Amino acid sequence: MDEAAGGDEQDDITPSGTDAGEERDAGNSDYGAMLRSHSAGWRLLAERMHPEQQPELDRLDEIGMGSTLLRDLLDGFRQQALLLHSTISAQARAYEEMIEAGGPEDPEAYENYRRTTEFLNELLPGGKH
Repeated sequence: MDEAAGGDEQDDITPSGTDAGEERDAGNSDYGAMLRSHSAGWRLLAERMHPEQQPELDRLDEIGMGSTLLRDLLDGFRQQALLLHSTISAQARAYEEMIEAGGPEDPEAYENYRRTTEFLNELLPGGKH
C-alpha cells in the first residue's frame, strides 16, 4: 500500500475483517482460497473466450469486414488474463507459505510475502499498483 495513503504496508496483503484466534485462522484460509479462485477464474476466461470468438471473427472475414484488429485485441486480452492468472496464483502460493511459516506476525515470513507481492505487482502492466 502506498504509505501516502495513510495505512501501513501490511494492510494491503492481509485478509480484511479477520480477528485474532480462530476467526483469524479462518480468514487466512478464506483469503488463500479467494486468491486461488480468482486465479482459476482468469485462466478459465482466457481458455474459453478466445476459441469461442473464432467462428464470429471468421464470419467477419468472410463478409469482407476484416477481423485483424479484433483478433489482436482478443489475443492481447487473453495474454493479460493469463498474466493475471499466473501472478495471482504465485501470490496465493506466497501467502500460503507465509501462513505455514508463522503468518503475518512472523517478521521474516511477512517480509518474504511482502517482497513477493511487490515483485508480482511490478510484473503487471503499469508497474506498481
